[in-house]
Amino acid sequence: MEKRFYVKEHVVGNTRIVGACDMELLGKTIHDETGLKINVTEKFYGGVLVDEKELLRLIEKANSVNLVGNKVVRVVLERGLGGLGNVKEIGGVMLMMIIRL
Repeated sequence: MEKRFYVKEHVVGNTRIVGACDMELLGKTIHDETGLKINVTEKFYGGVLVDEKELLRLIEKANSVNLVGNKVVRVVLERGLGGLGNVKEIGGVMLMMIIRL
C-alpha cells in the first residue's frame, strides 16, 4: 500500500492520542473565509509516514483521534470508525475528532 498519511502518537499516562493528516497537508495552515484556521503542525501530526493499514491499526487502539484531510477522514468513515457527526470542514478540508471514554 502507498504511504500517504502522517501519524503521530502521543501517550499521556494511560491515554493514547493519535494525530493524523493527509501527507500533503503537513506544515500547512488551513483557513476559511470566516477566519477559522487550523495549523497542521509537525509537532502534533508529523510522526511517521504510514499506509492505510497502519493508520487504521493506530486509530483503533487510540483513546482520542484528531484527523485533518479529506483522504484520511474518508478512510475512517469508510471503515466505520467514526461518523459524519464527527466531521467538520475548514476551507474545503475535512477534520474529524473521535474521543473514546
